[in-house]
Amino acid sequence: MVTKQRCFEMEWAKVHLDRLNSEFAKVISHPEDLYRITTYEDSERGVFIIKSEAVGPIHFLKLGFIAGDFICNLRSCLDHIAWRLAKLGKDRPSSETCFPVFSIDGPSTQTKISTATVGIPPDAVSIMKSLQPYNYGKAYKSHPLWRLNFLWNANKHRVIGIHSSDSGELYQVPSGVRVEEQRFDYGTIVTIPLSAKDKVRFNPRPNVEMFFGDDERGVKLTIQDLRDIYEFVRSEVVTPLIAFFP
Repeated sequence: MVTKQRCFEMEWAKVHLDRLNSEFAKVISHPEDLYRITTYEDSERGVFIIKSEAVGPIHFLKLGFIAGDFICNLRSCLDHIAWRLAKLGKDRPSSETCFPVFSIDGPSTQTKISTATVGIPPDAVSIMKSLQPYNYGKAYKSHPLWRLNFLWNANKHRVIGIHSSDSGELYQVPSGVRVEEQRFDYGTIVTIPLSAKDKVRFNPRPNVEMFFGDDERGVKLTIQDLRDIYEFVRSEVVTPLIAFFP
């Protein structure tokens, strides 16, 4: 529901964003829980084996669902505003009515925007056009609305891409020690000479970061980026557009 003073979908999005911040804080307060380190000796081979496994995907699954709720509520707020604005006109809003988001401008884009905004006051349409990602040129992927739309489509059709990285080492093997490393999907097996066992140092609390999006497509967003998207929508989109409501 949207009124001249409030957009309730946006407020509900903020509830999810606050929860996401809170739950992530719990996760990173115990980064050692994101990894499992096991070690054992193979005396026959004369080697010491270190196995590290990432169990973070289990913890991050919940965060991904919360992020998806945030994204969907924030994006739907824009479409609800467009629908309410279209109802201000003489014609009933159509099934094409929505808040348009486009990264590339051109005649076809303007035609689609016109179709999506039938009945919406011209001044409100002008605001929507001024907020389009295509106004960023080649840097459109850095635009908050493009990012919001990308995450929204990913959540609808695939899943919110969420992954982590750590800036610290789980363990340190001194230089000069012969190391054999085998990587698999969620971990690593390292084999060193048994004689170097006592030289290994372990760091059970790495610094962990969380990212949303799709790194292969150049979309790698932090929680701060999600906060920035929310603030952009609140101040640059919702505030000027709800002023059109009687």
